[in-house]
Amino acid sequence: MRISFTGTGCSGKSTMLKACQEHYGDRFQYITEVTRPLARKGFKINEEGDSATQRAIIDAHIDNDKVDNVIMDRCIIDGYVYTEWLFHEQKVTPEVYEYAHDTLNDLLNNIDIIFYCEPLEMKDDGERSTNRKFQDDINCSMTQLLYQEEWNCAYKGTLITLKNKPVDKRFEDIKIAIETHECNTR
Repeated sequence: MRISFTGTGCSGKSTMLKACQEHYGDRFQYITEVTRPLARKGFKINEEGDSATQRAIIDAHIDNDKVDNVIMDRCIIDGYVYTEWLFHEQKVTPEVYEYAHDTLNDLLNNIDIIFYCEPLEMKDDGERSTNRKFQDDINCSMTQLLYQEEWNCAYKGTLITLKNKPVDKRFEDIKIAIETHECNTR
């Protein structure tokens, strides 16, 4: 089973992943981050990203797709949406944008459950962007992608929106979705 969170920075993805780790333990493998390790290697991230960054991020999502029985902090949807935004800002080449688009189409149906985390209050951690307009643009693009009819027809897994609720309430929604998926695939 492959499970992933998706959403902008400050949407609770890492918090939810940590709750899964605490609850499920070694039942799953956990992939905690894609972007921040690249930033620590000198790649520009967020609204400063470029073709090199986005290619490395998409490559990381391809590598993550090879892991089974996994819960991921982010997925190819994030990689695609951020690449699309950077492409429109002319910070990413058409070739990298096409690479992200093709990879989205190739990997999407390998994810059984996608939890879209609605944005929460922004907090500065020294790495994530605190640019509200950038985050709003990313969230708008993400929700347009996730809820458009064509995408919903193409995606064969389960998409669940984790509303802005306390962590324990969000986690209850996660447990129900995982249990339901397991019951339906037995």
